[in-house]
Amino acid sequence: MRHLLLALLLLLPLAPRAQTVSYAERELGVWSTLINHGLDVDARMVVLAEQTSGDPARIGRDPEAIATIVKELEVPKSTFDDWLRRNARIDHIDATLTLNVSYQVLDAKTRKDLFDGVLPGTGWENFFKRYPGAPGLLRISHVGFDDTLSHALVYVEHECGAECGAGRLFHLTLRTGGGWEVKGGVTVWMVK
Repeated sequence: MRHLLLALLLLLPLAPRAQTVSYAERELGVWSTLINHGLDVDARMVVLAEQTSGDPARIGRDPEAIATIVKELEVPKSTFDDWLRRNARIDHIDATLTLNVSYQVLDAKTRKDLFDGVLPGTGWENFFKRYPGAPGLLRISHVGFDDTLSHALVYVEHECGAECGAGRLFHLTLRTGGGWEVKGGVTVWMVK
């Protein structure tokens, strides 16, 4: 019996180990899936704000809105709670996304150069001259996950002009075998 136990202990390091995926890797997977999902067929590039958005619409302050979103998106409440906790802070986005088109990150200095001191319409003209083929500017939040790490919630803003833009929350689920799938979205705000 002792020899069998010793043999098993010697083989233990050779046994395959479950690969642990970090929060950052999961978040990148969700961001990449969602951005690719929302690309128009004629989009040639994406411009992404350099910082996460946080909760700019202050969704987390309205219990009624939270209940409606959780119900409409059929997302576990723990996913929303995690999203809210993670978006209490704003961070730089400095990781590499896997997108179907090229992308650039719009830093604060460039944004200031494009938009400060000019009318909003002129700022957007400057933007589209600098980034031809981009449908606008995307801002994304940190991703919230449920306790099983199989549901994700992320907020995305698409700004496309002085009177053009929308903010939406999206629910994604982890596919069997890996990868994320967009299950649904709800509009938080829209400029018409």
